[in-house]
Amino acid sequence: MKNRLENRGSYCLGFLLPVGLSIILVRNPSKRYQSRSKETKRAEPNRRSRLWILLGLLGCLLLIFFWSGGFAGVVNSIARAALDSKQLDKADWWLSNSELITAKNAESEFLRARSARKRGDLELMGVYLKSALDKGFPSTKLEREQSLALASMGQLNEKIESDIKRWLIEPGADVSDILDAYSNGLASISRFDEANGLFDLWESKVPLDPLPNYRRARIQEHLFRFDIAEKEYRKTIEKDPNHVKGRCSLARLLLLQRQPNEALELFRSCDVGRTAYAAEIGMAQCYKAMGEVEKSQPLLRKAVEADPKEVERSYQAVDEKPERLVAASDLGCIETELGNFQEAKRLLELALDFNPLDSIARYSYAVALRGLGLQKESEENFERTRVSRKALDQVTVLKEKVLRNLKDTEARLQIGKIILEHESERTGVYWIQSVFSYDPTNSDAHAALVDYYGRKKNEQDKYKQLIEYHRQFVTKN
Repeated sequence: MKNRLENRGSYCLGFLLPVGLSIILVRNPSKRYQSRSKETKRAEPNRRSRLWILLGLLGCLLLIFFWSGGFAGVVNSIARAALDSKQLDKADWWLSNSELITAKNAESEFLRARSARKRGDLELMGVYLKSALDKGFPSTKLEREQSLALASMGQLNEKIESDIKRWLIEPGADVSDILDAYSNGLASISRFDEANGLFDLWESKVPLDPLPNYRRARIQEHLFRFDIAEKEYRKTIEKDPNHVKGRCSLARLLLLQRQPNEALELFRSCDVGRTAYAAEIGMAQCYKAMGEVEKSQPLLRKAVEADPKEVERSYQAVDEKPERLVAASDLGCIETELGNFQEAKRLLELALDFNPLDSIARYSYAVALRGLGLQKESEENFERTRVSRKALDQVTVLKEKVLRNLKDTEARLQIGKIILEHESERTGVYWIQSVFSYDPTNSDAHAALVDYYGRKKNEQDKYKQLIEYHRQFVTKN
């Protein structure tokens, strides 16, 4: 111990002695160092000049820093760049953490509104836009943000479309952002040819951007053109190997086409960070398709036991919003097949509470109830399944009518109403909205959507704008 202390003392002395001597030499220079050469004396003014130049540059940088908004300006610049590159989580992180150091400002509130718009949260976007306006942000930019939000939802009119076309040719236009919102809106009301035209324009203007390929793939997948969709997803990943949404979407498509082995590897590559739960549920579905149920169960159980909001956020990170409680539904079906009816009943009740239209869960639930000897309840659920399947059989006939005549808005409306009631709210709304591609003021279609959104009692504020928008066409007619 004593030796260690002596060694440390020697080390400290060895370090401090030269430092002390240098200080002494500076404060008490010897005659040797006092006799400077003429060259050194001539160099002294040059050193002072360089020092003043450096101080001047530093002062200029500080002036620029504070002129651009100081810390808030730097944070807003980083957040804006993150939003432009579609890194919404990163942008939100910077904006939320900046509040700990600096007060909210008009620019940061506007950027928060833009992030909310890109996430599809129009209610929150409205709150931030109002705050930005109150803090003096230019109203023209706020109005543009509102128009892009309406466009992305398919609420397009002559003025909005005219404005968008004008914005696209403005110097310094954010082409990707504008085309993203516009193409989403066109796709939501089934104007697919126009949306595909925008993707071509987008690629010509920003050839390295993977987003037009990704958006085109989503539409082609929706239209059941899986070969084209797969090709576009692969182009997305070629342009950006780290495009997680593209990899997850391709994995989901391959699984749908009974290619679980490649799908599994793609899902596995996404099993990190925020996308982990969505990826692991996909991996579980791959294992089940490959007959390896024992590997599927723990992954599904992990998701069932997780915070539902975390699982939902994981799906949002890959542009998915499943209408089923996938983990509980799939695990419940597995437990039913294995004869674990009590556990299956518990899981499937979770799934059906989340979405009563989950026909996969409903059928397995009926089987589990029968296995538990609950014949009456079992038959009731079997009957609900039979009624839904019978109604959905009509959809096949109606879709054939639409294929023969794309402008058959009555058939489109009937498809939407049937699917809305018996299978999927989202798909049902899509079919009803597709009517507007051929008849934008169709009163029956608008009335159906007013009725649908009006029945969402717990989300009236969220759908208030939509209800008002569709109601104006109902009252007009």
